Amino acid sequence: MVAQDVITGETKTKQGVTVDGVVAANRDGHSVMVVGKTGAEQIDLTTGQAEYFDYHGSAESLAPSYKHNHVFVATENGIDLLYLNLGGRTPYTIPLDGEPAAMVMAGSGTRIYAAIAGRRLVDVVDTEQYAVVDRIATDVFPTSLAISPREDTLYVGSANGAEAVTIRDRSVVSSAAFLGSVVDLAVSPNGDQLYVALAGLSHAIAVLDAPHLRVAHVIELDNDPSRILVASY
Repeated sequence: MVAQDVITGETKTKQGVTVDGVVAANRDGHSVMVVGKTGAEQIDLTTGQAEYFDYHGSAESLAPSYKHNHVFVATENGIDLLYLNLGGRTPYTIPLDGEPAAMVMAGSGTRIYAAIAGRRLVDVVDTEQYAVVDRIATDVFPTSLAISPREDTLYVGSANGAEAVTIRDRSVVSSAAFLGSVVDLAVSPNGDQLYVALAGLSHAIAVLDAPHLRVAHVIELDNDPSRILVASY
């Protein structure tokens, strides 16, 4: 696993992991979770310390909780509640309208947005009720999601590129197309930039002005990215 500066492209941290799975940044700003079929691992990027949890679900995407004691894990059956303080137990799975293709949690921790695979649909999950409480129809098949820090704009990645959708009235306010395929999205801590991971014809991170989605610059990579995490300092 590599931590890379999104401005300079410099590699800050390179850390070996024992679990082959999906990566997500914890909400403490200095550690990450890796969850796969062989378990879950929490790694502190400042000290290198790692902690293992006995979990064997098929993780598609992760959303660490603001409560710091559990992680929401998207699987083909819904969203597992992976409790870290219970050694990796999953006492409940939140049902969705289908298998999730992508998932993102709002900054306040009160909402999760889950893109449903093969459908032009994003489920909105209440993290206190552990249930789908709303649905957002899209004009594309979403494959990646990100949400603005103000929680007023949902960024949707698809085979068509990326677009910005307002949460209040569900309108598309801007869009962008790319030479490569969009594999992941992330928003800067202050919300003024959207980072788009590109694979295939391009191996790069495109940095866009948000929410207007104008390309500011591109960070070229040697290989296809699969996930991007943005840390605040």
